[in-house]
Amino acid sequence: MKLNYRIAILSFIFIGLYLYASYTYIQEIYNEQLHERYTKTSNIIRGKLQTLINEKKEAILLLSIALSESDTIKHLLVTKQYQKLNLDSFSDKLKHHSSLHNVWFQIINPNGQSVYRSWSSKDGDNILSIRNEIKKIINKPRIISLISVGRYDITFKAIVPIYHQKKFLGLIETIAKFNSIGRKLQTENIDNLLIVDKRYKNQLKFANKEHFFNGYYISNKNPNKIFLHQVVKELPLFIHIRNFIIKEEKLFTTYTLFDIDQQPMAYFVLAKPLSQIDISDIKNQKITLISIAIIIFIGIALFIYYIYFINYKKFVKKQTLILQKNVAHKTKELQKQSEILKYQAEHDPLTNLPNRLLFLDRLKQALKYAKRKNGKVSVLFFDLDRFKEINDTYGHEVGDKLLQEVTKRLTENRRSEDTVARLGGDEFTLLLLNQDQDGIIHVVTSIMKKMEKPFYINNLELYTTFSIGISSYPEDGTTHDELLRNADTAMYEAKMNGKNNYHFYNSKMTEIAIARTKLEKELRKALENKEFIPYFQPKIDAKHNKIVGLEALVRWQHPTKGIVFPDKFIPFAEEIGLITAIDNYMMKASMKQVLLWQQEGIECGKLSINLSAKQLNSKSYLNELKTALNETKFDPKYLEIEITETHIMRNPSRALTILEKIKSLGISIAIDDFGTGYSSLSYLKKLPITKLKIDRSFVIDIPEEDDDVAIVRTIISLAKNLRLGIIAEGVEKKEQVEFLVQEGCNDIQGYYFSKPLDTQNCKEFLKNYQ
Repeated sequence: MKLNYRIAILSFIFIGLYLYASYTYIQEIYNEQLHERYTKTSNIIRGKLQTLINEKKEAILLLSIALSESDTIKHLLVTKQYQKLNLDSFSDKLKHHSSLHNVWFQIINPNGQSVYRSWSSKDGDNILSIRNEIKKIINKPRIISLISVGRYDITFKAIVPIYHQKKFLGLIETIAKFNSIGRKLQTENIDNLLIVDKRYKNQLKFANKEHFFNGYYISNKNPNKIFLHQVVKELPLFIHIRNFIIKEEKLFTTYTLFDIDQQPMAYFVLAKPLSQIDISDIKNQKITLISIAIIIFIGIALFIYYIYFINYKKFVKKQTLILQKNVAHKTKELQKQSEILKYQAEHDPLTNLPNRLLFLDRLKQALKYAKRKNGKVSVLFFDLDRFKEINDTYGHEVGDKLLQEVTKRLTENRRSEDTVARLGGDEFTLLLLNQDQDGIIHVVTSIMKKMEKPFYINNLELYTTFSIGISSYPEDGTTHDELLRNADTAMYEAKMNGKNNYHFYNSKMTEIAIARTKLEKELRKALENKEFIPYFQPKIDAKHNKIVGLEALVRWQHPTKGIVFPDKFIPFAEEIGLITAIDNYMMKASMKQVLLWQQEGIECGKLSINLSAKQLNSKSYLNELKTALNETKFDPKYLEIEITETHIMRNPSRALTILEKIKSLGISIAIDDFGTGYSSLSYLKKLPITKLKIDRSFVIDIPEEDDDVAIVRTIISLAKNLRLGIIAEGVEKKEQVEFLVQEGCNDIQGYYFSKPLDTQNCKEFLKNYQ
């Protein structure tokens, strides 16, 4: 009886713990799903706002471009009939027939005078004295679209140059408020406030004073009073929301607008009533879980009742049998778990292929058998071509999926006695048993043919191939270490011969591997001893016979071999990761040399430095560029960065971000080898570039080759229409120079004027052009 009493107490404790655990578990699931739903809602709200901002920004820009092409406006500007410039009716039409209700226009002449304002009769005043960006645009006309805080409010602005017969007539500026965005959000039951950061308080000289709260300015024309009071009361909280917060039965989120320096300029505080966020499925799931918990509770209660009041002894006996079964089951589970752990220790978790440990074990066993039976064992070493480039460009998720798809093709039609393994990274091996050379070649060519087909991953079409090295027992080694090492050496030989290739091992490959190790040591020593020196190839204005710039090129002043050209060491430096250090050293060295010439009064024009794909993808490149400028005191206006369009289009959105930051430093940007890549004109017009460089492949056969003549003329015309500079490289003949100058491309680079020169010869060359 005493035992029964204790069991009863324990039963009640168990039931209590069960109820508490059930409640905690259900509530945790409910809160987690609720948080996910609110996070998704927050992202949707901010996404809608982002779309509305982008749409309005594009609409204002298109409006400005359309007006800049108006023949009527051009005629009134040419004839200086400014008083007839009347865009009020146009604004009214926009108000009645579109969502652009608050749009104003201003026209500024080439002298910086405001000759027309749609919101005021005032004209003739000089804008240059109060708006520095107008001064920059007039000096160098270009299209600008931005969001900025003015003296009245935060607005969208689009500034577009007006030309008539290639003559610059002035600028048209279109200004619009955010009111329509607020109204559209309100129609979707999204309360919103646009709050300008307090750093702009002094700048908003003519803004409505009643809209300032603690230095922050509320841009909404007629804000919801209740919502306004609620936000203003805890303003610091609302403008710094990272994801969302819940207050007073509303979901709040914040969208931040940043200025050109990536500092907060304004904040959209957005709110949606919780009652309008559908969580019925979450509530239903909670009810279902509660029902299940209740059913389980009832079952437990009945079960306990059965134990104590119906068949206690029978229950004890049954429990003993259950316990025995559980012990047996747990024993099997432990055995299974042991097998799983053994499998995990011997297999790659990403591809489920045997790993290095299991592969070496099977290779050792195969060699033992082959030695007894006079058999043959072959090791194929695979290395994916361009995998690092794909990984760096599209991310590790795409890279992992690519490795999984490659695994599928490697294991198709594989014999049961052969082993495919992944050693790590993008390296695979294949263990072949009893195959002669013809059989090995058949296997290799079959795999290479499969790899010719594209891989489709995350809506991307990707191509990759294998460099394959092959070693065989007993010809190429008698131990597993020798076979694997020699197959690796043969793979490198295949890669050096152009990739997408295979190569059988021979003794000469060991010599090549030793030479590669020696070259790596020499390159590292060359960096330490400053053996890399700058060469410069001049750029000439052929029409006016003057220097316009120098392109910096690298040479290796080897202590015993003399001058070594880049094609002999740059590809290997990229492979072993030294290229960035070499590029940084050469950037500073060329800047210092040009500064010395400038201090001697020698005109050099702009210094051009090539930007590699590795630098473009480097997170530290921008800081390294700034450091070089600061250390050398080099003026950024004399610096030009050259980048190929192929490098840009590997990741155009990232390239656009980096190039805009480079341009903001005052550095010019040119697209090298233009026309040989696959650039999109839609991206070309967005890029902050100043010059196009015609690739030598189009220049070499002009003016005899009609197709090249048409291509060169098209590129020159494109540059002129986009108001970009133009230069041709690889020019070697007088006829090429005459044709290019006649077509409007005055800047020339090539052997016709000069090959790349060392510092002494380049100095003498520059003196002849002073």
